[in-house]
Parts: sequence; structure tokens; C-alpha cells
Amino acid sequence: MTPMKREPIRIDYPKHWFVVMAIAFEAVVAWTFYTAYENAESSLRTAWMVTSPVIGVLFAVFIVPPIFTHHLAGEKGIRLRMGLLINETVPYARIREVRETSVHRGGLRVGVGVRYFPISRVLFVTSSFSRLVVLKLDGEHMMGKLRKKSVEEIVISVTSTPNLVEILRERAGIQKGV
Repeated sequence: MTPMKREPIRIDYPKHWFVVMAIAFEAVVAWTFYTAYENAESSLRTAWMVTSPVIGVLFAVFIVPPIFTHHLAGEKGIRLRMGLLINETVPYARIREVRETSVHRGGLRVGVGVRYFPISRVLFVTSSFSRLVVLKLDGEHMMGKLRKKSVEEIVISVTSTPNLVEILRERAGIQKGV
């Protein structure tokens, strides 16, 4: 008898902060370009006309792609994707505990996007400060592309925490009381 293949499940995360940041930053960049273009007497006109499109492209590269990506609970692991900020797969065999959490204080310190705290070895992949899920790993694991970091816990924000917790517990083989 062939084992039944589990279908990948799309895991969405809230994207409203990325939309707000994209609109606000791109509006500021467009305003600085327009102001530099209209102000012929300024000595910094050329500098602003060159740097504002460069800054606009950089903001667009890092803020717009997370609006179109999502995480994925696949056959052998959970794939964490947030635009160009992170693209990692965590095998279910490494996950020891899955639970819901929230950030009551310190949300500004954690921020939106991908953030690593070396003392606690926690990787935050967040787009909001509520509906967070903690993936506690079975030990330290190196994650990252160019700069590998030692990670013990991963905190991700999702749109539906109870569903994700149940799916990950089932796929990782974690008992409900653990």
C-alpha cells in the first residue's frame, strides 16, 4: 500500500503593514523626486533626482514582494517565505513544540519583517503583533543564506493560528498536550 501524499497548505500572514509601508515610503520618495525636479535653484537637485529613484527601487524590492508571498506547510517541512527577506524550510523532524503566543510589549522592538535576536536565539518572521505561532526547535540549527544564524525558536505571524497549530502538530507528530 502506497502512503498517502499530503497536499501542501498555504499559510497566509497579515500583509496590511507591508501595504501601508509601501504606500507611505513610495509617496515620500515620489514627493522628494518631484520637489527636486521643480526646484531649479537648489544645489542638491541632481543628488535628490538620482538618489530618490534608487531609494524607491530599494524600498520596492524589500517591501512589495512580501505582499505577494506566503508560507507553505509542505510534505516534509514548513517553508517560511516573506518576499526577499526570508526563504527557509524547517523540517517537521526539527520541530519539538508548536504553540500560540502574542507580543504584548516590545512590538516596536520586534518590528515587521525578519528579525533575529542572538541572545535568546529567536528568529521573528512577523507582519503583525498578534496571532503569532512559536515553533520551538529540538536544538540550535543554523538558518540563513549568506549570514547563518543559530536559531532555537521561530516566531511567525499568521492569519489563522488555531488551524496552523493543529496542522503543524499533526505533521510534526507532536501530541496535543505537549
